[in-house]
Amino acid sequence: MDDDLLPDSANLDMIEEGLFLGNITAAIDTKVLRSLRVSHILTVESRPLPTSITSLPGMSFMFIKVDDMHHEDLLSYFEDAFNFIKDGQEKGNVLVHCYFGVSRSATLVTCFLMKKYKLSVDEALQRVKFKRRYVGPNSGFLAQLAIYEVMRWTLESRNVQYGLYKLQVAARSVMTGGTQGLPSRHQNVVHPNPNIDADHGPVAYKCRSCRLSLISLHSLVSHCPGETPLWTDPKWSDRMAKLTLCDKGIFTFPISWMGDLTKSVQGKLHCPKCHAKLGSFSWHEGRQCSCQATISPAFHFIPSKLDKCF
Repeated sequence: MDDDLLPDSANLDMIEEGLFLGNITAAIDTKVLRSLRVSHILTVESRPLPTSITSLPGMSFMFIKVDDMHHEDLLSYFEDAFNFIKDGQEKGNVLVHCYFGVSRSATLVTCFLMKKYKLSVDEALQRVKFKRRYVGPNSGFLAQLAIYEVMRWTLESRNVQYGLYKLQVAARSVMTGGTQGLPSRHQNVVHPNPNIDADHGPVAYKCRSCRLSLISLHSLVSHCPGETPLWTDPKWSDRMAKLTLCDKGIFTFPISWMGDLTKSVQGKLHCPKCHAKLGSFSWHEGRQCSCQATISPAFHFIPSKLDKCF
């Protein structure tokens, strides 16, 4: 379809054949939707489309509830959004929109082009801007796209940078969600129990009192001496093997044997077998390592309470 054929009233642009990017006005204009033969609508907004639109026959919808704030999590939805857009292009035409069609929806369209064509963030975003000038993902969404590029357009569960990202997202979810627990999309921040789950990796530490395996190597939150590890720092993805890591403090991701840690924003950590005190956790306050690095959120263990296994 030629861009000149788009309806004059439509606040949307064709990014490529079968894929449109626009705002809320385009998404609720039934005349525009019919004229463009839109069969799939991906809404990334604070509220879903009205039933007058979602009840249209023969249409498929996906709603992602996200505000246009730098701390909001879109990365967790990248794979689902890609599959929805891909399916929509194969069956008809897709409209991706947010309120203005500038940040949230542009992020998901950029993500889609990155994965489809194996492009960098800059390359994909330039393609989008070439078709729709007024786009600009906020700084947080750009950082999430950068992680996606580093992970080669997939979500790698063992990627340390991605793990740090998930930890920050989970901490915010706990702090804003009260005692409701982690949403399902954030549950993967919890690492497996090395005594139950087969895919836990090599055991790093055991309880000194009862010798129960507690922490696998994959569950450690590594950091450099005196430096707080940040999810926005790409060195945790591509230069991990070359880093000089602190060997003093012991910090981890949440592990399933710790129980439901969302009932309180902070507390003590005890061995699930002998109940010996092992350390403490805090979702909102950092813990300082003896190397002067601050880890936040922190799941901190007292070294004298553990036996090292590696």
